[in-house]
Amino acid sequence: MITDLDNLEYKKSWHELYIDYREGYSTNMGNFHMHDYYEISLILSGRVKVLLSGSASEGDGPRLVLTSPNTPHFVACDPQVLYRRLNLLFAPQFIETYGAEFSALLSVFGKEGRIITVTEEQCERYVEIAERIKSETDPVRQKLISLYLLSLISETQKDELPKEAPSYVTEALRYINEHFGEKIVAGELAWRLGIGRTTLMTAFKSYTGSTLQEHILRYRLTKAIKLLSCGETEQAAAENCGFNDSCTLIRSFKKVFGVTPAQYIKARKR
Repeated sequence: MITDLDNLEYKKSWHELYIDYREGYSTNMGNFHMHDYYEISLILSGRVKVLLSGSASEGDGPRLVLTSPNTPHFVACDPQVLYRRLNLLFAPQFIETYGAEFSALLSVFGKEGRIITVTEEQCERYVEIAERIKSETDPVRQKLISLYLLSLISETQKDELPKEAPSYVTEALRYINEHFGEKIVAGELAWRLGIGRTTLMTAFKSYTGSTLQEHILRYRLTKAIKLLSCGETEQAAAENCGFNDSCTLIRSFKKVFGVTPAQYIKARKR
């Protein structure tokens, strides 16, 4: 089975509002990332880890993950358990143009994102409202229903913050995002962050579900396939993404995803 590698983007173009449903054994956004829109992610099922800049959560019950523009976050799921989630995305102007009272609802997203545990009943209600938003053709009514959803969420202030995420874990993720094309050594990264190598390796695995090297490899492969899809040569993609040569890139890609980059791209075009 070919894994979907389209991280950090949605295939369909959208402007102010978009609703996306995903079901599978990967989150499709397994890298520490941020974007320029608001995101309401309703986790329906799966054993999921969520990492924000200052907090972390792990569990298998329904949860809301709320992030505002430019809020770093990371979501990873157990590949052995079916993962289902419903995402509602909207641009800042979608609600901010409605005045101060409506804009105040945006505080529900928190300064660094928010994780909220919800009941099965609340989960079903949110799904029903999201379906109404998606099926609504009148833009005014669509916005009003969206505002109603935000008002309901704002009444649910039971944040799930079972443990505080060490800042060095998110700093490590940021460093990988910015320097994935360079050589990254665990000991040197730990020194840069002012901690021991073992401390970094242990905490990274605990909070992200992957070892440091596994995360770096998958991130590099994700970036490489995007370059190849845009017409870059395998050698150029390898050099830009931290691989010694194209052979190493191809071998690593096949080991992780079960197919070569060329086979993956060909299958995606069908």
